[in-house]
Amino acid sequence: MRNILLIAVVGACTSSSDTTSTQVMGQAVYRDSTTDHGGAPQQPATPPAQAANVKVTVKGQGTIPQIDPRCATDPVGAFEAHYAAMAQLSSSDAYVAAFSQGALTTPSGCAVSHLTVSAITDVVIRGELSITTENCQTYCAASARADAEAQCGASASAATCRANAESSLAAQCQTTCTTQAHAIVAQVSVGAAAIGQLSADQLQAAALGDLFAELTFDHLEDANGNKL
Repeated sequence: MRNILLIAVVGACTSSSDTTSTQVMGQAVYRDSTTDHGGAPQQPATPPAQAANVKVTVKGQGTIPQIDPRCATDPVGAFEAHYAAMAQLSSSDAYVAAFSQGALTTPSGCAVSHLTVSAITDVVIRGELSITTENCQTYCAASARADAEAQCGASASAATCRANAESSLAAQCQTTCTTQAHAIVAQVSVGAAAIGQLSADQLQAAALGDLFAELTFDHLEDANGNKL
């Protein structure tokens, strides 16, 4: 059974008078093989039920009258709107994220107090699972199946090759996950068209409308955000 991501979101800035105007929904899965050892199609494995961090970043271009000198090297007019979420993975039918407010920054993280938006260029949704024994085991098992299928093939005749490769690949992944990784990560771009054109006030109020994304947890990152 697939786990579904239920998200209770706390925006980067909040106010008791704010009204929620954005929902994000979809499923959470691991990168996995598309077939079993017999060559039959199979669904990807899902993470265990748990809390997870979810972040949404809206990227765009506009006019920023005043730039913090610390971010003077950022591309002229580039901005980002950031939203943060605490999610709960469960076995219900859908995940739903309800946002309040967002924070406007430059790409380097300097706060933007005044902005005239010219264009939205991308919307990125990111999920992070904590490093635990169970998460490393389930992620690495799925990752090993996917890599073994890529190496050996998906037909029934590749079963022995896949089984041998999976054992080695899972052990390597497990070592990296438990000793070097900070998070198991899923990240997907849903594109600028997902929200259309918005003003700075709408971005700060999280008036993005409804978004859908399947989060596929497909890689490990260290504490500095480097892909392992």
